[in-house]
Amino acid sequence: MTKTIFATSEQVDARIDELATEIINDYSDTQPLFIALLRGAAPFASKLMFAIAREKPDFHPELDYMMVSTYGSGHEAGEPHIVTDLAPNTSVGSRPVIILDDVLDKGITAHFVANHLRTRGASNIKLAVLANKKTKRLCDVTADYSGFTVDDAWLIGMGMDDSDSGKEHSRWLGSIEALNG
Repeated sequence: MTKTIFATSEQVDARIDELATEIINDYSDTQPLFIALLRGAAPFASKLMFAIAREKPDFHPELDYMMVSTYGSGHEAGEPHIVTDLAPNTSVGSRPVIILDDVLDKGITAHFVANHLRTRGASNIKLAVLANKKTKRLCDVTADYSGFTVDDAWLIGMGMDDSDSGKEHSRWLGSIEALNG
């Protein structure tokens, strides 16, 4: 299988800095709760939090995590379910929330998590993704903040792994690459 570099680590970092600026500008009056979807969003969420703190040190982003399983093994999406929910002391009610994910593909996971957060009382929910695939969505989901728009290919790096090659393979690459063939 061959790989094509879609975005270098320098391009990824520059685009995350731009997303940080967009979010800071949109939330100048309030502090959203950021919820990163593990494992894929971990690199993106970390870099985004650092970028926000660098640009606006008094912003103090609050970040929590959820683990939602959709893919299991292989490249086919299945029925999502919560593996690990937010920390018990994380307050969602009446707060704006930004869900952070590595990739928006079919929309199944984002739709599932947004509905879960609505039931917990989130006042407003937005979605920030590093890679926004040009593919047919199975759910009515759009990214409010999108790092890169990419073709419908299997992506690796910056949180996206190649499960066919082995557990966690390529997840921690700083670049985004597409697997071909």
